[in-house]
Amino acid sequence: MNLARVTKISFLVFVCFLISSGTLYGQSLKVPYVSVSPTNGPLWIAKEARLFNKYNLPDVQLIYIPGGTVIIQSMIAGEANVANMAPPAALAAWVKGADFAVVGSAVNRLLETVVTPTHIKSPKDLKGKKVGIGRYGSLTDAAFREALRYYSLTPDKEVTVIQAGAEGSRLAALVAGALDGAMLSGAERIQAERLGFHVLIDFTKLPLEFPNNGIIVRKDFVRNNREAIKRFLKAWIEGIKIFKTDPELSLKVLGKYLRVKDQEVLAESYKPYPPVFDRVPFPKREGFVFALDRIAKELPEAGKMSADNFIDNSIIQELEKEGFIRDLYSEKGK
Repeated sequence: MNLARVTKISFLVFVCFLISSGTLYGQSLKVPYVSVSPTNGPLWIAKEARLFNKYNLPDVQLIYIPGGTVIIQSMIAGEANVANMAPPAALAAWVKGADFAVVGSAVNRLLETVVTPTHIKSPKDLKGKKVGIGRYGSLTDAAFREALRYYSLTPDKEVTVIQAGAEGSRLAALVAGALDGAMLSGAERIQAERLGFHVLIDFTKLPLEFPNNGIIVRKDFVRNNREAIKRFLKAWIEGIKIFKTDPELSLKVLGKYLRVKDQEVLAESYKPYPPVFDRVPFPKREGFVFALDRIAKELPEAGKMSADNFIDNSIIQELEKEGFIRDLYSEKGK
């Protein structure tokens, strides 16, 4: 066999290896996100500003799937390997045996509010009332239940928790009188206040640290596609930088995805978010320990598990060590 033929065969074997290991730069990624909320701004910016293309991921498909539990099911089924969502639903699935990890967590505070008619004057007045969350097992569900406990109210027994779908559906149900309160944020909260409702509970004022927005992956996918995940995180992290520093582009992208044309509402929706996004989006151990402790109330096996085994900081540590994040915020990154 001549040298040219050997070289050609070796090249073909190498290409087949790359394809089988999932490390080709043209790899397709389907990425579900959980809510139509400004918390997804960096992800949307990464798509609209072609940052995925910049980092050699030309085929990233963003898919809106309301409800963390539905995304979890799609990931377990292998229909998606990466998701932008509130991590607690994935943490609960991990407790039950799902092969998940969190590789980035940019918002570690709760930004939701409970909006009610003005005659409901205090959280204690929610006793005997119906309040709408997204889906059972979602961030809105976990957060609302935690807030009720904080105010010494028992979820489901003293306050009925209703699965009411996306924020637009929750707002519509609140306006129609089908709900006594709803978990709302962003534009829907502002619209509710314009209609005469008020914020009864502001989660930013509660002493709760909770992982709110992160990147969840299947561990087996990361093992075989580490470089692809690293490039995905680069695009997402640059999206965070733009979201924090470029309001003009951020508002343009938010307007498209939130479908809000009122610039005043859009600006007010955007305002609380840039400060709470971390430049270096490490998953914070304290928030995950807190979330795991709360999950243990319903899943006792969670009490025997360590959040450290769910958190994978290695890729972001690598990016930080390489100076990628530092350079984004320096003159070099402008």
